[in-house]
Amino acid sequence: MTKIILISSPKGGSGKSVITRHLLVAAAQQGKKVIGIDFDRQGTIDKWGRRRSALRLKMPDFIDIPVVAAQLQDWRAGLGRSSGYDIAIIDTPPSVEDHMSAITGLAQAANIVIVPSACTQDDVDSVAPWIEVLRQSTNNSAVVLNRANRRTNSFARVRGRLIKVADVAPVEIPQLEDVHVPSGQGLTLLDFTKSRGQEPFEELWAFVDRKINQ
Repeated sequence: MTKIILISSPKGGSGKSVITRHLLVAAAQQGKKVIGIDFDRQGTIDKWGRRRSALRLKMPDFIDIPVVAAQLQDWRAGLGRSSGYDIAIIDTPPSVEDHMSAITGLAQAANIVIVPSACTQDDVDSVAPWIEVLRQSTNNSAVVLNRANRRTNSFARVRGRLIKVADVAPVEIPQLEDVHVPSGQGLTLLDFTKSRGQEPFEELWAFVDRKINQ
């Protein structure tokens, strides 16, 4: 059976696409047969996958990561594209209120829902109600703090508030200035040997992999 990992947050700019592509590469590097499914009309992951495919024509040593675009109006058909794969990682649009039925359907079908959140009060205000909705759809969801700085008071305050309403992953993604640079070629930080910032994404994949195989 394909393991389904849904990346969903009601707030734009939370880091869904960054986490999606890094988890795809981390899983593939572990030997999993993976596919990305992009339900976001902006097509960020789909475009990233196309750039990666084009790059692999010249540099085939980069691991293959197939990505397909799908429509939320027909989410079951989109989810069906994952058949035959070990892992499917799904990126979704931020406006969950406009697609509540489809995204809750995907959440019910998923093995885990990852909810990225930046360390701001605005993000807490947005994420907390969505976590409550997810409680009614799945018993396996986790908030991942993105662009986190443990040395700030805001980090501790936001993390504490989220812990009261959600399971918070033990791994945070720090603020990384160059995290978006490799995506222009269809790559991630994990595609480069000893790239700065690899460890948090490797640790996040280890956490997710353990959760979906419990």
